Amino acid sequence: MATDNAVIEKTFTAPEKNIIYRKVAWRIMPILLISYIVGYLDRVGISFSKFQMMPDILNGNVSMAEAVYGLGAGVFFIGYIIAGVPSNILLSKYGAKKVIALLMVVWGMISMLSIFITNPTQFYLARFLLGLAEAGFYPGVILYLTLWFPSSQRAKMTALFVCGIPVSNIIGGPLCGWIIENMNGVMELSGWQWLFFISGPRALLIAVVIFYFLDNTYQNAKWLTPEEKAVIKEDMAETAPRKLKDGAVAVKEWTMKTMLKSSEFTKMWLICFCTVMGQGGLAFWVPTIIRDTGVVSVMDIGLLTMLPYMLAVVAMLLAARSSDKYRERRWHIIVPFCIAAVSLVFIGLFPDNKYVVMAALCVAVASSLVPSPLFWSLPNAIFTGACAAAGIALINSIANIGGFISPYIIGYFKQLTDSNLVAMIVLSSMMLLGAILTYTVPAKLVNK
Repeated sequence: MATDNAVIEKTFTAPEKNIIYRKVAWRIMPILLISYIVGYLDRVGISFSKFQMMPDILNGNVSMAEAVYGLGAGVFFIGYIIAGVPSNILLSKYGAKKVIALLMVVWGMISMLSIFITNPTQFYLARFLLGLAEAGFYPGVILYLTLWFPSSQRAKMTALFVCGIPVSNIIGGPLCGWIIENMNGVMELSGWQWLFFISGPRALLIAVVIFYFLDNTYQNAKWLTPEEKAVIKEDMAETAPRKLKDGAVAVKEWTMKTMLKSSEFTKMWLICFCTVMGQGGLAFWVPTIIRDTGVVSVMDIGLLTMLPYMLAVVAMLLAARSSDKYRERRWHIIVPFCIAAVSLVFIGLFPDNKYVVMAALCVAVASSLVPSPLFWSLPNAIFTGACAAAGIALINSIANIGGFISPYIIGYFKQLTDSNLVAMIVLSSMMLLGAILTYTVPAKLVNK
């Protein structure tokens, strides 16, 4: 304790603190990012496997393919919703390395077993079970980052983690296209079966890495010096309370009961719901939207899929850096919401013009992904105490109802109208609702 007290009395400059947080980031963020990429490649894979899988499990009757696929993509989020809170409570109790590693093993095994799907019912069951397995990972990591970084650093780190979504699409698009076209028929397996089978060993390998190299908290990290741990501890303490104008400190003591009854909680899951509606709807349908413009080759579709997600990586990192630099949260979420709303409508208005669709798709994907990491700065600034772990998971779980609704909406209206316009208008309206709700969050609660 004497050493810690001596360290705390030392004054560290901002550049010196940044060096410490870069050290932390380089140690834990590559593991978390690769883990998310491995997990999210499953969602990339299902969007490409659709082209071969639907005719196979429907015995060639493709008249219901869009609706069956949309429902299957959405059923994933039912399992995700059910298991989100229990998984995060387990993570809070037993630590990230054990729980996340176990989740990776389970979803790797389920993905490998998906090669045996032969009908829609089995497809729905496999997606449901996969949702159960993946449920704790995303909210668990959001909670995990709060144990390592103060709020002034968290938007950048969360954005870096969520970059796993666009990066997995950048990698996965061409990879999935190549597997579908070149491994179809190898060892009497279809290309879509190879997509599922290959994803299993990836997850099992990263589970081993997580278990042996990921520390639960900065206090447990042997690779941090006592001085570095003291700096992190001090920064955490400084950013946790909210200072009032008279210099007093106001920290609301939250319990699960008061949190669930609060308007703040309702507003948080509604905003998160809007982000999930936008990014979730597009995630499962980008390859199909590109194909509908006249692109035939699955490999070409995979290459074109890279473009919107490359833009998304740049947009997410720049927005997060700007948000942390200026300590401003709301408008960094509101503006992308509004841009996404406009670009989504353009996708529906010009479905046959590949140039307009690709331009609108690039903007829509990037702008719909930007609010996702920035959003978590809102509940993390508002909710503190023992209920934080369950609160984050519950917000994520309730909001992921949008993950069930959005892909199904696109499939349903596409089947009904042979057009994306109605579905894109629905998603656009959700983006506008997200912008309005974010504007109603008091700036003094979250801009820190």
